[in-house]
Amino acid sequence: MNQAIRFKLFLMMVLELLIWGAWLPLINGYMQFLHFDDWQRTWVNNAFAVASITAMFFSNQFADRNFAAEKFMAASHLIGGIAILAMFWVKDFWPFFILMLMHSLFYVPTISIANSIAFAHIKDPQKEFGIIRMGGTIGWIAAAWPLFFLLGSKQGVAAQEAKAWIFVLAAVVSFALAACSLTLPHTPPKPAT
Repeated sequence: MNQAIRFKLFLMMVLELLIWGAWLPLINGYMQFLHFDDWQRTWVNNAFAVASITAMFFSNQFADRNFAAEKFMAASHLIGGIAILAMFWVKDFWPFFILMLMHSLFYVPTISIANSIAFAHIKDPQKEFGIIRMGGTIGWIAAAWPLFFLLGSKQGVAAQEAKAWIFVLAAVVSFALAACSLTLPHTPPKPAT
């Protein structure tokens, strides 16, 4: 595999996990600031779990067989990015929950699609995938650690309001990954077996 493709796959993984790492560590504190009850925070947190169960069927049974993977990634990150960006302005539970569910339903399938793209374009998975996948770890750390230390320990209304920027960051990265996905090597749909 040439270096340009390897770099694109690595960058795809960095951006893929940076989206998740941007909002997950701080969302519960932000929801407390919004005065969401325990059951409301549970519903928002479980939106990702519901999307994970749904994605298992959707990405494997539908997306992989009907869409070019890189185009699916681009469309999913564009729609999911719009949903998470809207969360920056939303302060009421039901719209917040619906936007998180929408973001999750479009984001979660891209995790396995990103792996499919990587495996489709590497010659020696045992040797090459670990380094490409390490990009995801770097992406998670690049978002989660600085944001947690910069925003997580801050007190006061202004500090809590600043946590809403986690959604803007996640959206910007999601839009960047949508654009980056269109430069990935073509990965055609897999025929049904």
